[in-house]
Amino acid sequence: MSTTDTAVSRRQIWLKAYLAHTTGLLSTLALVYLFTYSVQSIWHDPGARWYFWLDLFGKFLWLLFAVDLVFRFCMTSPRTHFFRKNWLDTVTVVIPQLRALRALRAFTGGGIISKKGLLSGSAIASGIVAVILIVWVGGLMVLNAERGAPGAEITSLGDAVWWGFETITTVGYGDFVPVTALGRGYAVAIMFVGISVLGVVSATFASSLVKKGNTSAPAPESPQQLILDQLAELKAMVSDLEARLEGKSSVAETPASTPPTAAS
Repeated sequence: MSTTDTAVSRRQIWLKAYLAHTTGLLSTLALVYLFTYSVQSIWHDPGARWYFWLDLFGKFLWLLFAVDLVFRFCMTSPRTHFFRKNWLDTVTVVIPQLRALRALRAFTGGGIISKKGLLSGSAIASGIVAVILIVWVGGLMVLNAERGAPGAEITSLGDAVWWGFETITTVGYGDFVPVTALGRGYAVAIMFVGISVLGVVSATFASSLVKKGNTSAPAPESPQQLILDQLAELKAMVSDLEARLEGKSSVAETPASTPPTAAS
């Protein structure tokens, strides 16, 4: 084994150990931040001391998530599709305002909730919870962006959540529309993330229905088995044909009986 292969193997071992010790912790911190972000958004009071400390905590978590993403990128080999495979972590780092969506990690295979067994047995349930979480976080983000803007239509928590459900389901009644550039930017991000999650939920649901439908039907034969069955049928037909030919030849070879002579 070359020196390069040894270094790559060593990095993979370190990365595996790192993920085993930090994945649950980071997903728990994301859930904590989701709670603090909700408190900040619902009881918005930038002048309060508690608001300052919660805001500082959110910035610290963003820095922690950024360091985690960079470290995993440096330790991963190959790195070609790293950011595509870790798109949620990448989005929450590149756009700090979306870091509350990091709480979705708690519902994935390595998340703290999934490890506890609450949703590990149902991908559909996890997807539904993810959709609700996106609606909640997206509504709070747009509410913060629209708060105090001239002509703002989304001014309360109820309006924000209602708008979130309209947006993620692509219904779009148009009764509530973001008027600020930041609010519309958040809306676009929520549309992309929401459609992606809904697509995964729909695909998972369709796959489960197909699997349930196939359990009662007999399992299809493999191509090799089909070929063997056809060869067996051909062999049986050839044997039957040979038997018929042999029977006809034996009849033809038997001498005809001499007819009786007439009495003189």
